[in-house]
Amino acid sequence: MSRWAFWRKRPPAPTAGAASNAAPARRWWRLNENDPLLDIIPTVLAWLLPSSAVVVGALGQFMLALVLLTVAFGVWLRLWRSRKKRRAMGRAPR
Repeated sequence: MSRWAFWRKRPPAPTAGAASNAAPARRWWRLNENDPLLDIIPTVLAWLLPSSAVVVGALGQFMLALVLLTVAFGVWLRLWRSRKKRRAMGRAPR
């Protein structure tokens, strides 16, 4: 699959007679294999990003909190309905 979208123009193809002797420009973000940044980057990311066990534990705590909130809401709703029913029965004519 071509990486060029249909609205973009392709770069001109090099002709057979022209040899490109120009070396590609060295960019600052291209790292070679001896660069110390290649060792520092994974170490920093390991310190900053949580491991999968921490993420799973946090999601488990969040789900537990949701379940407990649902149970508490159910208990509150049951008590509120029974209170409402008792009030209605107390006001009923005898």
